[in-house]
Amino acid sequence: MHTFRTGRLRTLTLTTATLAVGLVFPVAPAFADDISEEAAPATIAAVSPANGTVAGGAVVTITGSAFTGATTVAFGQASAVKFNVVSDSAITAITPALAAGTYALSVTTAAGTTTAATLTVRTFEDEVLRLVNAARAHKRKCGGKTYKAVKPLRSDATLDAVAAAHSADMAKKDYFSHRSRSGASPFARMKAAGYSYRYAGENIAAGFRTPASVVTAWLKSSGHCRNIMNSKYTELGVGYATGGYYGTYWTQDFGRPR
Repeated sequence: MHTFRTGRLRTLTLTTATLAVGLVFPVAPAFADDISEEAAPATIAAVSPANGTVAGGAVVTITGSAFTGATTVAFGQASAVKFNVVSDSAITAITPALAAGTYALSVTTAAGTTTAATLTVRTFEDEVLRLVNAARAHKRKCGGKTYKAVKPLRSDATLDAVAAAHSADMAKKDYFSHRSRSGASPFARMKAAGYSYRYAGENIAAGFRTPASVVTAWLKSSGHCRNIMNSKYTELGVGYATGGYYGTYWTQDFGRPR
């Protein structure tokens, strides 16, 4: 006979370990924010010289920044005759013919148009007066005599009219002289126009194309230079005309009123 043993059953405890498995998916494409840099607008610091005449043709230098690629240079509404971008900070330009006045300077690049600085445009007569006063502002030797700097001359309408009439008369009647075809001297013409003076004088010239060239020539001539530097004179009239044998005729009438 079989003998059966009874006993406590052993309990087997199983510990289940959980294995976490990470699933790897493909990474979606990423984009950074767009970034770009706009071209800096041009800046205009100065223009030199800052003046010209109604005839145009003056070469001016514009200084500033961001000029590379400039497409237009203008004085007011009138474009420069020609311009050259010398560097990112300099442009040379030739001024167009303009009426007397003051004109804003503008430079156009890919970044837009910048307007700054001005060009002052003068008549030939006004430019002669400016150059004469610039000369009087410094000590100067005329021939064998040295003159101290003297006060500037002011424009006088009567002397302007007398000088203009004489230049026009020389151009029309094709002569070159202080004495007109009628025989009138500069002093007789001034008196006839109603200009009463204590001191008076006259310079004339012919064939010079610009105010700068004629004033330079007068300053190189001792007699003309003495008139320009004479401290007794306080007023000046300037006349300019075209025509005749020489093409251009210039008159300066100096005076000091009573």
